[in-house]
Amino acid sequence: MNMETKNNNAETAAKPSFLSRIKAFFTPERSRRIGKVVGIVVAVLAIVTILALSIYSIAAYAPLRVNVDINAEHQTLGGFGASSAWIYQELGKAENAAEGEQAIEMLYGDSGLQLNIFRYNIGGGSKDSVLDDKVPYSNDWFDPNRRAESFFVAENYKAPEDFLDVSNYDFEKDAAVQNLFKQALDKGHIDKVVFFSNSPHYLMTESGMCTGAYEYQNNLKPEFYEIYSEYLMICVEGLVDKYDLLDKGIEIWISPVNEPQWKWGGPDASQEGCHYDPEVLAKFYDVFWNVLTAYNEEHGTNFRFDAFECGNYLFEAFDVDVADYLEEMSKYDYFDELGEISTHTYSANDSVSARKKFASFMEKNYPELEVTATEFCEMESGEYDTIESGMFLAKVILRDLTMIDATEWSWWLSVAAGGYNDGLVYWSTDRNPKVWVLNRYYTMGQITRFLDPGDVRVESAISDLTGWAGVDIGVFVKPDGTVVAIVVNDGGAKDLKLNGMDKFDGTSVQVTRTTQTDKWAESDFVFDGSLPLAKDSVTTFVFPAAQ
Repeated sequence: MNMETKNNNAETAAKPSFLSRIKAFFTPERSRRIGKVVGIVVAVLAIVTILALSIYSIAAYAPLRVNVDINAEHQTLGGFGASSAWIYQELGKAENAAEGEQAIEMLYGDSGLQLNIFRYNIGGGSKDSVLDDKVPYSNDWFDPNRRAESFFVAENYKAPEDFLDVSNYDFEKDAAVQNLFKQALDKGHIDKVVFFSNSPHYLMTESGMCTGAYEYQNNLKPEFYEIYSEYLMICVEGLVDKYDLLDKGIEIWISPVNEPQWKWGGPDASQEGCHYDPEVLAKFYDVFWNVLTAYNEEHGTNFRFDAFECGNYLFEAFDVDVADYLEEMSKYDYFDELGEISTHTYSANDSVSARKKFASFMEKNYPELEVTATEFCEMESGEYDTIESGMFLAKVILRDLTMIDATEWSWWLSVAAGGYNDGLVYWSTDRNPKVWVLNRYYTMGQITRFLDPGDVRVESAISDLTGWAGVDIGVFVKPDGTVVAIVVNDGGAKDLKLNGMDKFDGTSVQVTRTTQTDKWAESDFVFDGSLPLAKDSVTTFVFPAAQ
């Protein structure tokens, strides 16, 4: 052993052990002090826990109150709708006539949802067989049902100007969708048609497809901005004339761009779509606006511009968000003429904070613009036939109506094929029954069957400051004075006190309720200031207009 090692061993032996040092630290006096501190911390935590439980108990079980002010008016409603995309192309064929008629009645008929907005998808031609060998149309991701026909006959194309020749269009194409469109019109509830396009015609794109060759590609060629605008006017005019939409008093809206933020490209693209950077979108919109304005002046029409179709209004969802797009659009004169913008509720889902942030942003920066909510589905695999899923949808709708003042609200797919949570009505020839619905169909009907264009939302402030009571409410007044209160109760049975509704005391209120077991169950009761809420339910209360 060398001297250095010996000296180190001596030092080690002289040092007190770790345990000895711990024992020395915890003197009797110091231990008493530490014990007091620990005791205080435990006591504080216990008090906080008790207070939290008490607050929860109060929120969950104490009578809730809603302060209703019928004279405090917010937005006027434009109604509710859904789109014709994808499955209509099969459902509308002659061999599926019975199921098609059933589905249309469930969506647009008196016995169904009574939707008044029809969103017609103007396809970009991805269904044309000439493209079958092109990526992504040849891949497994691009579902054939998601490919759409175009009224333009691609075989006639030799030069860009061919898009301006009406003789190159065939309005017998997309026949299956048109068949269901006519049936929906015949139901008599539709007063607004939105012609929307997911992608320009593939012959107008940089990639040669109705999706980008790579993600986030600005796929519409700049030299086709005006031609694409004129193309849309020809497509819309052809359908408007064919179905006498103007004579029927139906509003016509045109949406040339859908969800410009999305990547819409690359080999995994699964549907038609076209990305636009903010400055690109704003510039194209200027061209489209000029074409639309000139058309209206020449034909004496009032076709309207459905602008933006924002993929969602979350600010943290993309490198560029809703603020970036609106800022670029606001640099052009057309922006002052819009009056409203359309948004989709994807990703926001039922988030209160996302809506508050968006509403605050709009009120601060663009108070003159109304907001419409034009697309939503749950974006999940499966089919959730539960009241929980139904209440979720009702919350999404009510929160869009009451928090961002949406004037209208539309679901994504009118009819879906099953296996995904994206349909109002489902249809498949491999199922029995071939046509079916989930709980959300009924909870949406709790809203769409009772609210009409022209109804006005009024103030309804709930006393539930914690948000734990699970109650959402919207109150609406019809032109004749009828009041409709729609309530989601995500929790146990309870009574909801309504302040400001004294004039209805003693009147008979009509009740329609959906739960896990009851679908549009009807009853009535005499109003005494409170609304009875069943466990896990969506309920519509109709207060009759004063006689």
